[in-house]
Amino acid sequence: MKKIIFYSIVVLFFVGCKSKNNTTSPQRKDIIQAVYASGKIYPLNNYKVYTKLSGYVQKLHVHVGDIIKIGDPLVTIKSEVSELNVNAAKNLLDLARKNANENASFITALKQDVASSKSKYELDSINFKRFESLSKENATSKIQYDQSKTQFEISKQNYLKALNSLNNTRDKIKVELENAQIQYDAQLSNRNDYTLTSAVNGKVYDIVPKEGELVNTQIVLMEIGDGEKFEVELSVDETDVSLIKNGQSIVYAIDAYKDVTFNGKVEETYPRISQGNKTAKIISSIMLDNKYQIFSGMTVEANIIISEKKNALVIPREFIIEGNKVKIKSTEELTTIQKGVEDLEFIEILSGIDEHVEISLP
Repeated sequence: MKKIIFYSIVVLFFVGCKSKNNTTSPQRKDIIQAVYASGKIYPLNNYKVYTKLSGYVQKLHVHVGDIIKIGDPLVTIKSEVSELNVNAAKNLLDLARKNANENASFITALKQDVASSKSKYELDSINFKRFESLSKENATSKIQYDQSKTQFEISKQNYLKALNSLNNTRDKIKVELENAQIQYDAQLSNRNDYTLTSAVNGKVYDIVPKEGELVNTQIVLMEIGDGEKFEVELSVDETDVSLIKNGQSIVYAIDAYKDVTFNGKVEETYPRISQGNKTAKIISSIMLDNKYQIFSGMTVEANIIISEKKNALVIPREFIIEGNKVKIKSTEELTTIQKGVEDLEFIEILSGIDEHVEISLP
């Protein structure tokens, strides 16, 4: 990306320095090295509003330009699908509550099974103890004793199985009731999400849909941001981004305000190069006067000040030959110089020639 200096900056720092002749001598001037960037102005805390679920716009609660506060309603989305989901979840919750009641038919049936198997178990237990006593007195046969013992053990297992089935069923319907409640609450929450509210104190900068229009999760509904403070999103060429540091001063030009410059500072450099245009994103501040009306998305050009040299010894760029040489007028010979700070018009001379040497164009 090309490095440039705004015309207003050229006038401010460099007027009268550029040679109009075929010869010149180094002069003492202030020189600024800057990296060019371009971008857009956006409100601070700018964000786009999306809906979580699809539907149609039932009501817009705000207008473009309105000042809003956190929690203020922005737009209400209506969806028949959402209402159906709430009703279905409510039906499942009612069924789960009915099933969880101790008087539910299948709970009653299981309790009856427990009672019946318990009675059988208690009866067989008494019978087994009787045969056990008779066996000790040799008053019964071993076959009768073994049969009573086997029947007692079977009855005991049937009772424990029925009791376990009742307890497991109670645990299951308890979990089902909890899950049904969660699903119902979630559907209610989704329905409530259809009234979207502001996440910041600020201003409404754009409203995309109209009332009655269908919207989905991919459509931007609104753009919200700070009502007074702005920031700038700049793109800097990847060849220059290594020169950028937080806190560096910036001079802006806004297309809407000709011959006016604005100041700011580098706030943040994103550590990623866009593969589309080979640039890095820079977030920077901008100082604005209330007399200038700023719109979100305004185009800006910027010079990020990399270095500034006061009273530098400089020559116009067109006198440089082969990258680091100049032509001495008196001898027509080329002399090697050491360069310092440079911009698009001037180059600082660190060594090789001084103010008393006259040089000529190649």
